[in-house]
Amino acid sequence: MNLNKWYMLLLLSAFIVTGCATNKDIYYWGEYEELIHDTYLKPGSADPQTQIEKLSADLQKSEAMGKKAAPGIYAHLGYLYALQGKDSQSKSAFMEELALYPESSIFINGMMNRAIQHEEDQ
Repeated sequence: MNLNKWYMLLLLSAFIVTGCATNKDIYYWGEYEELIHDTYLKPGSADPQTQIEKLSADLQKSEAMGKKAAPGIYAHLGYLYALQGKDSQSKSAFMEELALYPESSIFINGMMNRAIQHEEDQ
């Protein structure tokens, strides 16, 4: 009976350790996390065009490596294009985010609606 308790404890420990392990190899993050971090903590440190260039380079690298772009990269790219008034590129980036991550549809549709509203207000 005591052996079963140890076996269960060992098995539970193995599940906890493997369940908490992250796999950053699923997605290619590139400079995305750093850009987001800097955007909030150091406003103005990277203008939209610089961010677009860095994210576009990251997307090319992810494709070359055969990895999926990290969640949010296309959404952020769409937002940056919207800031520059590049509506077709903005919509294209948002649609790409939706295609890769359909679970983000409510968020992305909201972003697209706000971009359209902003365009109409201008």
